[in-house]
Amino acid sequence: MTVEKKYLDLRKISPFERHTKLFLLWESLSPEEILVITNDHAPTPLYYQFEAEQKGLFEWNYVKEGPTEWIFELKKISKSSNKEKVKTMLKELKLGSDTKKIKERGKDLLRNISAEDLAIIEQEMIQEGLSRKDLRKLCDVHLEVMAENLDNKELNLLIGHPIHTLMQEHQMILEYAKKLKIIECKLKKFDNYKSAEKEINELVHLAKNLVEANKHHEREEKVLFPTLEKYGVSEPPMIMLEEHHEIVPKKEELYAIAKNHANLDYSQFVKQVSDLINFIAKELPSHIHKEDKILYPMAIDTIPAERWDGMKKECDKIGYCNFTLEK
Repeated sequence: MTVEKKYLDLRKISPFERHTKLFLLWESLSPEEILVITNDHAPTPLYYQFEAEQKGLFEWNYVKEGPTEWIFELKKISKSSNKEKVKTMLKELKLGSDTKKIKERGKDLLRNISAEDLAIIEQEMIQEGLSRKDLRKLCDVHLEVMAENLDNKELNLLIGHPIHTLMQEHQMILEYAKKLKIIECKLKKFDNYKSAEKEINELVHLAKNLVEANKHHEREEKVLFPTLEKYGVSEPPMIMLEEHHEIVPKKEELYAIAKNHANLDYSQFVKQVSDLINFIAKELPSHIHKEDKILYPMAIDTIPAERWDGMKKECDKIGYCNFTLEK
């Protein structure tokens, strides 16, 4: 099928009229049509304007870059086209194709889709029958895209803001998870409870704090997630909720075993503890990074500023963890 192209030579238009004519012509394009533009200087400001106003709805390709003329193609992309591309990528990931190559292509795609549009695509795909387990693969690729520009994604929130508090708690939880791995290594060096008494006491303390973090999850599940859903973002919180349902029982099981270790042979105790710690140390940091770098920025972008004071009061009623620094 031949793609229709329209042409615009900005050199033949007065500077005062260029912007108006270009955007009128752009708006007249149908999805998949291409506008070929010629200019007498680098169109860098125009590119950034499209990035800000048309993100996810265009493809930009240079045909010629200077020195006296710049020719570039602007292809109009429909949101349904982006959804089909995302679906294709997930199918390929599910089939176990060349994961590295697919992820690189997926990152190029996701860079051009806003968080809000991506959330809508995810919701539509769930409604069409895609499992949330498969959708997590998309979340992982999106995380890699976000991670490339972490330094530019600072939220700059005031102390006491619900998201600021959640992120501060995340730092403490990550420290506990890191210390669990250290304790695991030490426990494996002993062959009896008496020799490992100090380490077991520390394990009980760490596991208790991780269970205490259930207040953190509760604020997300009863305040943040429902509010996001109210403003049209439902599937990303649902994925995080499913991860809560996997992680929380493991933390509680670890705490129970640590407290009641005398009921087990030492070698059995170490084996069970080691399995649980390895799960927690792998899944918990991954979950936290998804929330910090995807879900929380999405919440700040989506939820109106005036809504956060009411959310803070709801969080106060639920309560905080014993290690929360700010309340």
